[in-house]
Amino acid sequence: MKDQYAVIWTRLGPQPVKMGTLVVTDTQARFSYESAYEKTGLRGLGLVYPAAAFNNTIVRERNEFFDLHPPLQALIPPRSTRNFTRALLLKYLAHIKLDTQPGFDTDWQILLRAGHGAIGHLDVFESDEAAQQWYATPSKKGLVELDEKFGFSLKEFMTWFDGDAEMIIDMLGPTPTVGGAIPKIPLSINRSGWDGYIGMPTRFGDSGRTDILLKLENSAVYPGIIELEQLGLNIHKQAGFEVPRFWPVIIKGLRALAIERFDRSTNGSTVFMESIYSILASGSTKITHHYSTTYDHIGRALDNPYVQLVTDRKAAKQHLLDRLILAILSGNGDLHLENLAIIDTNGVLSFSPVYDPVPMRAYFIHNELFPPGMSFGGYGDISPKDDGFVDFATAIKQFAKRLGLTSNRLFNRIEHMLKVTEDYTRQVQALQSLPLENKNNLIQIHQRVRQQFMSL
Repeated sequence: MKDQYAVIWTRLGPQPVKMGTLVVTDTQARFSYESAYEKTGLRGLGLVYPAAAFNNTIVRERNEFFDLHPPLQALIPPRSTRNFTRALLLKYLAHIKLDTQPGFDTDWQILLRAGHGAIGHLDVFESDEAAQQWYATPSKKGLVELDEKFGFSLKEFMTWFDGDAEMIIDMLGPTPTVGGAIPKIPLSINRSGWDGYIGMPTRFGDSGRTDILLKLENSAVYPGIIELEQLGLNIHKQAGFEVPRFWPVIIKGLRALAIERFDRSTNGSTVFMESIYSILASGSTKITHHYSTTYDHIGRALDNPYVQLVTDRKAAKQHLLDRLILAILSGNGDLHLENLAIIDTNGVLSFSPVYDPVPMRAYFIHNELFPPGMSFGGYGDISPKDDGFVDFATAIKQFAKRLGLTSNRLFNRIEHMLKVTEDYTRQVQALQSLPLENKNNLIQIHQRVRQQFMSL
């Protein structure tokens, strides 16, 4: 393979600045910081790769799981026929008549065209000239009404990925990469909130609009998922978690959810945010996918003396425990490594606001207590005393203990979450678009785990 070259820029500071250079060979990904970047005081590629600690090239061997350093790999949607964003980007490559080979060649072309303006603080370009041109080009200021024509085209696209995609491509260009089970389109709206008008994502200096992700319901695969996400966001807000603003939308029968992005500042610059998956994978080649380690491992990482992941370790571990308890009670089952992230808010590192808290266990294909491999407190493992498997009660107590939290603190948090979810069964029953069998499944799951917590 011919060596591939790209440049990495960021909008973390008062103006766009070049962070470094990326070279990918047959066997390695090699990233080098610009010599002056450390002096900016800005955060680097990721929390494991601070500019001050890497004067030389950061070399990562390519393997079947990562062609690039994890913070950069995160900008490429996975190779899945069910991934909405990847399907849209492949149509875009065909639209501009770019013939690519399957695999990394296609991934690389996607990265160069959609690796800027995406989630987080990294912008990838094929050259400095391309970066400067992109930053110098103002965003389209006008907002257009999200009318029925647009809604119909989206609906058709969701169903067939058919020719109507061309209209979206013409409007958005190469869509910044956003992954996940629910299709997401990055857009902007009036800063005051949703009023039915949308625009292109903001650029540096924009202040009258706020960026959103417009999430679309694929009713053929996940009927009712938009209402489920609203339910998840509301229950987390009631529990005291920070939750972004969101607005449910219906466009000619197509359900959607507009969610305000918290990885952007009020002037259109970026905010540092990195998923736990990217952080852990940057530090260990044993992390190969977004559910390949335990919640206990996340807790240990928060205490890492060499890499500061959070400013307040105790508060972060309490947050992790709370997220897990509420995920179990609400029937999430999908609190994986990419659904937890660290954000920098005015120099303070902490867990980000809640995102993607969908009670996915409502769907039978996702009916698991936690993502495969992501156990807590040794749940399901053979007991160290060799007296059988570790049960739920023992596991949650062990997990809290490993986080350094007392039993009283654990019981206090369980009591709080039980109170928050007292009305959860009624809230699930009130959902209008979730099929009855999925409602009943989620209610049974909730009531069962609720009893397990109450027995503690």
